[in-house]
Parts: sequence; structure tokens; C-alpha cells
Amino acid sequence: MAARLAEKKGYTNVKVFHAGLPAWKKAGLPVVTTSDFVKKRLGYIVVIDTRGVAAAKKGHIQGAVAIPKDKVIAEREQFPLDRKAYIILYSDKTDLAGLQKLTKEIGSWGYRNVAILQGGFQGWQKAGGPIQRDLVSAKIFYLPRPHPGEITGDEFMNIVRNQPKTKLVLDVRTKAESAAGILPGALNIPVDELSARVGELPQGKEVVTHCRTGLRAEMAYNILRNAGYNARFLNDKVTILQNKVFCCYK
Repeated sequence: MAARLAEKKGYTNVKVFHAGLPAWKKAGLPVVTTSDFVKKRLGYIVVIDTRGVAAAKKGHIQGAVAIPKDKVIAEREQFPLDRKAYIILYSDKTDLAGLQKLTKEIGSWGYRNVAILQGGFQGWQKAGGPIQRDLVSAKIFYLPRPHPGEITGDEFMNIVRNQPKTKLVLDVRTKAESAAGILPGALNIPVDELSARVGELPQGKEVVTHCRTGLRAEMAYNILRNAGYNARFLNDKVTILQNKVFCCYK
């Protein structure tokens, strides 16, 4: 869909990376995130100030833990057991070159959501993000909590089994993926078609999105919320094999 929009605007050399963000992460390539994303999730993500304690004392992102860049890997035992936890690293600026090796290493430990803060601390200040001074922690504290709009695996499976009339399960995988099987009562609209087809969804129901890993489900949730729909998403794995549903597995 994005490629078609770009072509409509007159761009003639448009390429599509079909493998998407999951393949990008799997290759160990760096992912950046925004100050807005971090602001909405402060308190239930891990934010690491890689500038170290001295710099953090002058000012750091609220709740960030100060671990110098060259010490992060040695602090592996501090990292949360929850491999779905968001791990955000930042320096003074974006610093892709300096932080890419760290994000790749942390990703190799099994963490699915590792990113570099775009603009670093300077970008955070410009965005008006909350800042602390002096109160610097060198220990990671992580309290897992649902992300905004997230549904638990148990509740999701209850909806799949009981198919309540007030809820609709929306499968946002590709047509090729859904051809191998779809959840009972679910509707399939690939996430790259959702913005154009959002009018096909009933306004009176809560829409619960899922994909294969949770990443596209959250993207779909944001599209639906921006369109005024009551929505939630499953941030976990779903596979349908021989008409059997495998959900929320490691």
C-alpha cells in the first residue's frame, strides 16, 4: 500500500522490502524508535542511558538506568526474564554506529524488541520528554505490564473459543499466510490494506487484532484507534496448523 501511495505522488523508483521488520531484526540490523513511543510506555519498558552515570546525573530520561556503552554486555544478568520486554538504548544523539553492535548482541539473547532512540537525549529534550537529574540508577528494574491496548493470551483464546457477538477477531497476516488456516469466526485483512479497507469493519464491536508474532497486530491496532474504532491487539505468537490453534508459545 505504501508503495502505491508513493507512486501516486510521482516517485518512479519505489522498492518494497517484503520480508518486513521481523526479517530486518533477525538479520541483526538496527531499529530506531521515537520519543513519542517511549513517552507512552515509560514505567514498563527498559531504557538504558549508555552515556554512563556522570552524564546521566546532569540529566537523563525519567526512569532510565545508566550503564556505560562498554559495560552493557557485561550486565546481561540484569536484563529481564521477559524476552518480549522493550529494551531502548540511547546516547547523546542517535548514534547508530556506536549502538548497533549492542542492539545486535542483545537481540541474540532472545529479546525481540530492542531499539535505539532516534535523536538520543538531545532529541528527547526537544520532544519535551520528562527528565530527571541526580537520581541515577545503575540497576535495571522491570515490572511487566500490558502495553496500551494489549490483550492477554488467555482472554484472546476465550474470545476465539466463544466468539462473543460483541467482538471481532481481525487477522492482519498476508493472504498467503491466512490461506494455510484462519481462526474460527475471524476476518482477514492484511495490515497493508487495512487503512483503505477499515470501513469494512463494524463500528459497534471491539476489534481484536492478531498476526503471527504480534508486531503487525500492534500496527493494525494503531490504525484502528486512529480511525475511531474500539480495538485491542495480541502481542504474541499465533500459528494455525491442521485446523489447530497454537497461541502464546515460546
